[in-house]
Amino acid sequence: MSLGVYCVKAPNNNNDPEFDKVSGAFLEDVSRAFGSELFIADEKGFAAQRTHVFYVASGGSEQQFASIYNIVDGPYYLLTRRTHNSLAAAMEILAFLRENGQRGEIIHGEVADIGRKLAQIDKINTVRERLKGFRLGTTGESTWLIASKADPAVLKAASGMEIVQIPMEELLAEVEKNTYVDNRFTEEIKRQGYDSSEIERALGVYGAVRRLVDKYKLNGVTIRCFDLLQPACISGCLALAILNAEGIHAACEGDSRSLVSMVVLGELTGQPIFMANPGRLFPDRGEMIFAHCVLPLNMPERYRLTTHFESGLGVSIAAELPLDACTVFKCKEDFKEYFAQNGRILANLQEDCMCRTQLRISLPEQMSYFTTRPIANHHMICMGDHKELIDEFFASY
Repeated sequence: MSLGVYCVKAPNNNNDPEFDKVSGAFLEDVSRAFGSELFIADEKGFAAQRTHVFYVASGGSEQQFASIYNIVDGPYYLLTRRTHNSLAAAMEILAFLRENGQRGEIIHGEVADIGRKLAQIDKINTVRERLKGFRLGTTGESTWLIASKADPAVLKAASGMEIVQIPMEELLAEVEKNTYVDNRFTEEIKRQGYDSSEIERALGVYGAVRRLVDKYKLNGVTIRCFDLLQPACISGCLALAILNAEGIHAACEGDSRSLVSMVVLGELTGQPIFMANPGRLFPDRGEMIFAHCVLPLNMPERYRLTTHFESGLGVSIAAELPLDACTVFKCKEDFKEYFAQNGRILANLQEDCMCRTQLRISLPEQMSYFTTRPIANHHMICMGDHKELIDEFFASY
């Protein structure tokens, strides 16, 4: 998708007859690095965009910027080049913005770095805009989650996302129907050779949650899955695994704060998200073990079906993830407090004393967070290094 930038420059083009030609060539180079066309937009087109980048093409542009900048809200991104006093003018402009209580940032450097930065900014603004219409369903938190409830009013004010309350009784009534619509994930599960009667009951839970997702027009959902163990004697693990693979963010135990975190990380990175319990800390080695009984079916390299850890009931997933870079994340619904750390998966474990999917992860920084200021229990894990993108996302709020 192309991106319009608003150009501010000296009225006389710095008396350079080649000014427009050189300026246009710079935008073409940045466009190639950005991956989409950058073009000079007029005021109306510029104001209508979700991302607002001012192209400070030269010195002598400061007064023009001061007279036009408030047609859009900040933060203000100032694209600069290495000639025609562009950087000097941008520094004057940024100081002006700060003195007027506004936030801004100068984008300067190698063309490849500029393109990457612009792509990051545009991605963040795209996600911010998309989240404003998200509806997140919850049946309420499990009783042991005393610090995991997202405040609906705070979430709405911070991000525009809405929490939709769903009675647990409604979910249980749907589960009793024991029906579902097949798709490639349900077919994949049935090919695993696990107990067919247990599979059918677990897929019945998937069908129940899927119907509620469709009924309430949800982008994400979290259920009190332990409440299915009695009286239904079935877990919700498989249902959540399939929903996540389908692109419906689905969190365990009615943990609405984790659902918010899952949504943010998933939408930012485009990766499937593993919601996991921290199991052990090794501060001297900078390592942790995380485990849980469910993860998106489209996330692991391989998996096998087994029972739910705490109950020995239902159908859960014991999976193996690639030994590669990963990100560990959690946030609060105010979009102010969060934790993000790049790490690396060192091993897939198979111990009897923890939930079924078990990861040993290297986290060389901020280990004290987990023992001094954790954002509750569950944390989100995805593949790849995404801390920089996450930091920029929250800085934009």
